[in-house]
Amino acid sequence: MNNLRRLDLNLLVTLDVLLAEHNVTRAAEKLNMSQPSVSVQLQKLRELFGDPLLLPGPRGMRP
Repeated sequence: MNNLRRLDLNLLVTLDVLLAEHNVTRAAEKLNMSQPSVSVQLQKLRELFGDPLLLPGPRGMRP
């Protein structure tokens, strides 16, 4: 529960776009952010949930 109190709702928007795009660079473009910024947000989500969430695959990032 403490982790959810630290949740920045913008992280969920980033996760939603990452799940739709399967690609950090394309997600960054859709979010009007830099690719490193999206990568940092993905890392924060991974730490928050204690899960890799998305892993690189042959056809982009996959849950």
